[in-house]
Amino acid sequence: MVSLIEWKDALINANYSKGYQKKIIAKIPLIFQKHTYTFQEFLDVINVNNDKINKDETAIKMIRLILNYCEKKELLTTDQLAQCRKKIKTQKSGVDNHVPTDQEIQQTISQLSPNNKLMYLVYLMSGVRKVELDYLIKNFSSLKAQQFEGFVKISMNYLRKTKNSYFCYLPLEVYSKLSANYKQLSVSNLEREIKRKKLIPIKYCRKWFYTKCIELGIPESIADYYQGRTGNSIGSNHYLSRQLLADKNYSEIVRYFNSFIH
Repeated sequence: MVSLIEWKDALINANYSKGYQKKIIAKIPLIFQKHTYTFQEFLDVINVNNDKINKDETAIKMIRLILNYCEKKELLTTDQLAQCRKKIKTQKSGVDNHVPTDQEIQQTISQLSPNNKLMYLVYLMSGVRKVELDYLIKNFSSLKAQQFEGFVKISMNYLRKTKNSYFCYLPLEVYSKLSANYKQLSVSNLEREIKRKKLIPIKYCRKWFYTKCIELGIPESIADYYQGRTGNSIGSNHYLSRQLLADKNYSEIVRYFNSFIH
């Protein structure tokens, strides 16, 4: 069963601005006429309103948040969630959904100078935002890192309203190079070289990373977790379980990246 009352209460108690809450919640009665739905009823509503939803970015976000809540509370099965999410992947016209190919990424890597190549690899292999790597470089010596087999998990705790970075996961090889060279790195220098050589911009590294996670069979909620999309209101036990799953799944990412780079 999908309860919109429960979901609405969860959103109000989450770490969102009042304006954002109102904007999202206002979309609910435009799509849903009842407070509680069976899965089939819920899917039918999405099917009937598919065009309306996919033409409205806020409506798409509203449905995604409901599904994320249902996933967290285990109100729908994995297959049911997948059926619903498949219906709402279309984004509003004008939204940049481009994901570069592996060949385009490899071409960019091959043309970057050593220090800039290292930073670009960090973006590719962690999925962090541009400003988050800048924060990591400037605070590297004070950030704690936990080492696992083949990778490192850096405690970032870089919180900015609704955009947060809790951890930065990196292959051990990349982290070691970062540790030895972080004082020489500059995100601005990387951006200038990318612009001068007309290479793939930094923002696409995050999209490429997310896409690779999904292709490797990593759950969407864990891919979101790597990229800091986890509300502060999440329960401590659930947060811990997501950490454990993120740790377990990153080993799979490291194996892929090693073959991709080398």
